[in-house]
Amino acid sequence: MTSSRNDSTTIAETSMRDASTDHHSGVPIIVQDEQLVLPGTKSSHSISVPELAELLEAFLLVANEPPTIDDLAKGAGVERDQIELALLLLNEDEQRGWVVQRHGERVQFATAPRFAERVRTFLGLDRESRLSSAALETLAIVAYQQPATRAEIDAIRGVDSSGVLATLHSRGLIEPVSRLQTVGNPIQYGTTSDFLKHFGLRSLAELPALGQIEGRDGREALDAAAETGRSSPKDDVPEGAVKLAPEGTATVTNLT
Repeated sequence: MTSSRNDSTTIAETSMRDASTDHHSGVPIIVQDEQLVLPGTKSSHSISVPELAELLEAFLLVANEPPTIDDLAKGAGVERDQIELALLLLNEDEQRGWVVQRHGERVQFATAPRFAERVRTFLGLDRESRLSSAALETLAIVAYQQPATRAEIDAIRGVDSSGVLATLHSRGLIEPVSRLQTVGNPIQYGTTSDFLKHFGLRSLAELPALGQIEGRDGREALDAAAETGRSSPKDDVPEGAVKLAPEGTATVTNLT
């Protein structure tokens, strides 16, 4: 009797280990070290940073759109700070053909900048029209001043930028991100994740430092001109606008 009971227990345990689905509820069952773990519950075993990094690789490869840090933390069943550590580990690996790209709270893979030309050729993008100097200038202003309104951009450039903004928006390099709380509630523009891909940046933190603009500190000059645009009630280009010239700033030359 004892032997028979032990045999039946063994058979039951074996059957339980092999089971992949609870046939009554239809819920998948995961077996971890002789423990059944239902999806959505945390395992009693901690996950190492290297293993978590590998898990994040899997998440990023199958995600339909760039997930947020919270999405990754929820999926892995860990805290945000552990996700940050794992992402740092992924970024330290220079032997990959990709980099981890951050756009705000969202994370995605992008091709390594060192392969940019070959990837463009492989995808047939070498025949794609290049951005004009006006588009690059406007894009640089948005990148450094974001969120920025059209009036602020016009004030910095000294010319109307509506057509250039439309072009950059159609190329997916900028997008409306908010509205300025002032008369008319003008749209404020910011850069997109495609902007980071286009210039081979992992995040906006990798933007090159601003140089001198007309003999003034680049940041101060842009802020002063943008303030003029914010205070102008009309769509006309304000007088005294700052003009970005390739020889006067690090912005345009370093983004090409």
